[in-house]
Amino acid sequence: MSTPRTSAEDIVAMATYAAVVEAKSFTDAARSLGVSKSVVSARVSRLEERLGVLLLLRTTRRFALTADGVRLYERCARVVAAADEAAQTIDDVSDAPRGVLRVHAPLAFAEAQLARPIAEFARAYPNLKLDLRLDDRTPDIASEGLDLAIVLTEKLSESWLVARKLASDRVVVCAAPGYLRRRGIPFRPQDLIHHQRISHARRQDQWQFTTDEGPLALDPSADLVVDSTAFMREAALAEHGIAMLPSSAIAAELDSGRLRVVLDHFHELSLGIYTVHLHARFVPARVRVFVDHLARCLRKPAWRRDASKADVAAPPSPGAKRARDGAEARAEHGARRRVKDAGRARTIPMTEQDVRRLSEVAAIYRDVDPPAAERLVDALSRTQIVTAATMPPSVVTMNTRCVLRDRAGRERETALVYPWDAGDERVSVLSDLGEAMLGAPVGVSLPAGSLEAIRYQPEAAGDHHL
Repeated sequence: MSTPRTSAEDIVAMATYAAVVEAKSFTDAARSLGVSKSVVSARVSRLEERLGVLLLLRTTRRFALTADGVRLYERCARVVAAADEAAQTIDDVSDAPRGVLRVHAPLAFAEAQLARPIAEFARAYPNLKLDLRLDDRTPDIASEGLDLAIVLTEKLSESWLVARKLASDRVVVCAAPGYLRRRGIPFRPQDLIHHQRISHARRQDQWQFTTDEGPLALDPSADLVVDSTAFMREAALAEHGIAMLPSSAIAAELDSGRLRVVLDHFHELSLGIYTVHLHARFVPARVRVFVDHLARCLRKPAWRRDASKADVAAPPSPGAKRARDGAEARAEHGARRRVKDAGRARTIPMTEQDVRRLSEVAAIYRDVDPPAAERLVDALSRTQIVTAATMPPSVVTMNTRCVLRDRAGRERETALVYPWDAGDERVSVLSDLGEAMLGAPVGVSLPAGSLEAIRYQPEAAGDHHL
């Protein structure tokens, strides 16, 4: 007696059965096949009746494969793989992928970077439909019926069998200018204890910094913890606090100045942007062309820039460039020579750290007080970089205590501080008097009529911290 020939219905049922085993769920298999759960269940039941064996042991919540089920799945998987190879061959010949491409991507990244590439891809392949699923969780490609996922991660999990790196990204610490004006710019990681922090529920361990005193890790708890990068971005824009966000997700906000990077010199966290999909002998054409398209679009990503440069309101002064080239000794010699003649002094001796900090101050106050910010920028353009250890002893430095003497000989103590610390005896660097005090030597005339001279406090030299 000859064995009955396998029908087309049997082949469909075998492919359905293989999908159920791979997805570990009738529901997920139905979703990936584009049919109802009842159709999937009926196909598997008919296959069991046709073969006269029990393939799955079902319960209300799960199922397990029988020994016959395991043997049949191995053969069904080969049949499905062969069909995929045949379809791949046709796709390669026609160069016109069809069907549905199911992609998972992080929401904030997709909103910021994928809309244009996907629109271009859709125009290039009109017969290919995109099913895009967006959120911050790590998907299970097999059980969710996905063709591929886009992931941003420090280290790719070994569970991903096929991966391609598209670009590099980095996490930055950022906040809205309005928040920084209200609460102050954190110039050291230690300053964050006085600020509100916005953290991702899955990435609270990212608050780690490198300081002069060594590594610093902040407590993972934060004032706002959410599981959405997109919400974190909006919360930062709403001036809720300081957030750690991928540059790619906030590129437009950084370019426009709606968000500003802080603590860039203390924090370095790189991410890779990958496409990942299940291992297969042949990659489906719809997956291959999509990955190639993204790779071309992200070859030179707009967010790959030196974030520290975005923070500086004024271009580096000639003195700063000389300092970076190793000419600190010459700069110090020039500073000492110039402070001997206060009346003709045009440069301002200052540490590179304070130039960077004051540039940030000018940047966030540019919108609310343009004249003062521009005067500060002008002062910074005339800085002569010196090290804190070699600062001329008669020069006023940032956050330094000074004694002011009026024309009647009376003295009072004040300090040159950042704007949010200004008070009765604390002069803001954005005020006329504060700007005049920057780099002013003993005995110089100040523009505030009643003041004649300032006396520098040597014990404050090198104290450049808030």
